[in-house]
Amino acid sequence: MASITIGNIAISGWQGNTNGVQLRIYTNGSFTATGGNLHPATVQDNPASLGTFFQTYTCTVSGSTLTVPTVTLDSTTDSPDNPSASYSAIFFDTSSGKQIQQFGTYSSFSISPSPTSTTWGNIFAAGSDY
Repeated sequence: MASITIGNIAISGWQGNTNGVQLRIYTNGSFTATGGNLHPATVQDNPASLGTFFQTYTCTVSGSTLTVPTVTLDSTTDSPDNPSASYSAIFFDTSSGKQIQQFGTYSSFSISPSPTSTTWGNIFAAGSDY
């Protein structure tokens, strides 16, 4: 199974919420990972949101720095049934129950099986296909 670890990142200049911030990862299409894990597509429960999320990670804020913890995702590009599957990453406010903003420079991104560890910077620099 190709699990990819994306290292934590500290984002300086954060001007948003100081608590209750989550990074929510959504699947943009159903796919089976090479290890057999089934990942259903995000289901849009509410037209004003992206719907059901796949994984959630609690972020921390200290002063004006938002820290996103280490994230582990299955690769998508080697999926036997949907190699064009992708993820989306959204910052979410648990206090208001609303989306804050998209995380990154692209609305979606794919993950290759190699290397097995990377950074958000590498993913965003590679475009929508990492």
